[in-house]
Amino acid sequence: PPGPLSNWVVKKVHVHGFAGLTAQYVESPEFSFFGHQWTVLISPNGNDKSTEGYVSFYLVNKSPESIQAEFTIILRSTARGSFQPTTVGEVDTKWPFGMCTFGAQGGMLCSGAFAKRGTILTFLNNGTLTLEIHLRTY
Repeated sequence: PPGPLSNWVVKKVHVHGFAGLTAQYVESPEFSFFGHQWTVLISPNGNDKSTEGYVSFYLVNKSPESIQAEFTIILRSTARGSFQPTTVGEVDTKWPFGMCTFGAQGGMLCSGAFAKRGTILTFLNNGTLTLEIHLRTY
């Protein structure tokens, strides 16, 4: 069996001009976790499997090796340019996943209908949506 899980690692991903996005999918810049390259693929108006009016997020492994990992995507409200918790526990909206295997070069997992677009628009700070990607692995 695999060893113990690592500690959670957090990466903030910024999506500028979120309210004006009209493309079916938008890809974030690449970032690194546990020696792998990742992106977040965003469907700002939902996808064919999500409920109408909802935004979908996908965490994508861009590296040539697969990886087993657990992740969570969190949105936080912002005020005056800094993160401000708005609910008990500081988490506003999150989508938790269990341990998953991300395939090599484009292996992804979908959040499905993450949240209503109208709700997500209330999280914008000067037009930018900030996602926190929390990831851990063996």
